[in-house]
Amino acid sequence: MAANRGALWRPADRPLHATNKDESKRMNALHLPTAYVIAGVLYLIMPLTVWQMLRKQGVASNTLWCLGGMAFGLSLVLLGLRNQLPEALTYYTAIWLLLLGPLLRSAALRIELHRPVRLVWVLLGSVLFMAVYVFFHAILNNADLRFLWASFVASAAFMWLAWLARTIHLRDRSIGSQWIFVFYMAIGVLLALRVPVVVLTHGTPTAMTQDPVSVLLIFLGVTSAVVSNVGFLGMFIERMNRKALESVKIQARQEEMARLSDQIAQLDRRRSVGEIAASLAHELSQPLTNIYLISDRLELELKIRSDSSLDMYFADLNRNAQSAGNILGRIRSFIRSKDIELERIEIAQAIADVNALIRDLAYNESVDIQVSLPPQTLAVRADTVQLSQIFLNVIRNAIQATHGQAQRQLHIQVWREENTAHISFTDNGPGLPPETSERVGSAFFSTKPDGLGVGLSISKSIALLHGGSLSIGNSPSAGAVVHLQLPALD
Repeated sequence: MAANRGALWRPADRPLHATNKDESKRMNALHLPTAYVIAGVLYLIMPLTVWQMLRKQGVASNTLWCLGGMAFGLSLVLLGLRNQLPEALTYYTAIWLLLLGPLLRSAALRIELHRPVRLVWVLLGSVLFMAVYVFFHAILNNADLRFLWASFVASAAFMWLAWLARTIHLRDRSIGSQWIFVFYMAIGVLLALRVPVVVLTHGTPTAMTQDPVSVLLIFLGVTSAVVSNVGFLGMFIERMNRKALESVKIQARQEEMARLSDQIAQLDRRRSVGEIAASLAHELSQPLTNIYLISDRLELELKIRSDSSLDMYFADLNRNAQSAGNILGRIRSFIRSKDIELERIEIAQAIADVNALIRDLAYNESVDIQVSLPPQTLAVRADTVQLSQIFLNVIRNAIQATHGQAQRQLHIQVWREENTAHISFTDNGPGLPPETSERVGSAFFSTKPDGLGVGLSISKSIALLHGGSLSIGNSPSAGAVVHLQLPALD
């Protein structure tokens, strides 16, 4: 077999003199040593280029990937110079680097998968491989075992590298890692195919044996030098693009949440004022009516007595009482005429949006908010801002109610019964005192010293406006529970 190094590939049953009939075909044949050197030089140049491009990006796997490529490239160059260099370099060093290259690149991809492997294990594995290789080559002097061992281990190393690239592709949908998988898996399969060549033909091929498998390996070696490094670079370009897209999405989401927060705050203020105004209109309408009636009676009494000295004052009093009544009527009409924008809202998403708004408060107050959702999507027809306002009011009250507890908790549970969506908010606070349980949720009643008593009242009004209801009571276990019911959509 040593006599065949660098010779043209020919079938085993074709005589040697037959190859001398067409000298031009021999000149056009693939010269394996040159091909090895070309592939090796590409594997030396391309990793250096990639390393330089990613050096400032702080990529942890960059150095290992490029070192692996350069080790593999150097091994190919040494194989190509087998007739010009000592055997220690072209056999032992070249074969060791041939395995070390894909192992280092596998370690680089393990870093990308957040499963790093210690470099010492990579080096020990390659040294163990070489120990067995030297044993077969120098001690047993068995070329078949040496070739089978090298082909098998190299095939396994390239397949492992390909499998890691495939894992990255499945995780990130990376096109670059997919190409790495395709080329390195092809190399691994071809190396594995060299094993049955020895078993079936009883031949002893070497690195310079020209057969179809060797030609394909050289072709893949040259192309993979470019594709693997471009694919590795592409992985990070794709990742940067994904991060930029995610950053834009996060920013848009934050802006949307900020707008929702502003809308809820504005609506909260308007509804608070409206609730106060409505209550004042209701409370003041009766006294104004009484003033108007008393004024009429006094005016009539003075007319009976033929005393007209106060007619001017009574007329002025009646006019102002009527004007005040008209103002209260306009306030009522203004409050009742507010339109709402109804749309399909998924309750899970609405709760998630409000949790995002309340996250900082819950974190600062050390309140654990747990959400239990049904397996099926549950949606209602509601105004987004007003429904969020209910959730926000109830969650804020629950957070305040848990003050003083060792472990502050709020459990939000969502379920469906027939055509009704149920949302319950259960805290582990002290609950509601019996004397206040019936008045909670009424306008101007609050269990907090500085509260106006309009938050839950507004929430009740919104629930009624959406065809639902909101009730407040004590949980059978502990704490208070707020139960919201709304018509569910199919």
